Amino acid sequence: MKETTVMKLLKFGIATAVLFAAPAFSSAAQADFYASSFVGIANQQNQSSSGAGERTAIDFDDGFVIGGALGYRFSAPAVGGLRVELELAYRENNVNAGSLLSDPTVAFSGDNSSLGAFGNVFYEFGTVPIVTPYIGVGVGIGGVESDVVRRNAIDDLRFGGATRTELLYQGIIGLTVPLGDTWEVFGEGRYYVAPGAEFDLIDTALNTRQTLESNYEVLQLQAGLRYKF
Repeated sequence: MKETTVMKLLKFGIATAVLFAAPAFSSAAQADFYASSFVGIANQQNQSSSGAGERTAIDFDDGFVIGGALGYRFSAPAVGGLRVELELAYRENNVNAGSLLSDPTVAFSGDNSSLGAFGNVFYEFGTVPIVTPYIGVGVGIGGVESDVVRRNAIDDLRFGGATRTELLYQGIIGLTVPLGDTWEVFGEGRYYVAPGAEFDLIDTALNTRQTLESNYEVLQLQAGLRYKF
């Protein structure tokens, strides 16, 4: 079977992570393993979709994000400041309003959501004086779903279709505050994006389906706790 671009990117990412982290595994005794959980506000950016002469524009209310991660922080000299983790998180936003090029009378309702699994890499800049700032990037894979639009019982128009599995990216900036030797509290801002998102515009009365190129971008403000073990 022909290897897809997504699989090639995932293989490259895994190989890079293994090569990058290998020196640190030899110093496992110098690592702090941790588990974390977080919750926050998710602001999905305006979503524009187009294709086959049709166009939609949808904006969203602020929603929520909730998630958790397992990770470790290395203290070996060669990799000081490095922290890596595996993360699983879910975000959801309700529709506020929207427009459809072919029918301006359509009333939009519903929600968008995404469940993503990530491998994240962080760099911590040290304590200044008790707060540790950090930056990070993540690459992952997950589902992106749009469940939007219903006009009436006779003519049912839906935007979304089946959940899409997408390659995902995120950029992260945050601050950590220690709470003794075991606990840490942190706050973060994140930019979460599925650059290849596509959704279907389905008219059940006419039995038609159009695939539209779209965007899925979320700005997140979140806070959480880490437990070191």
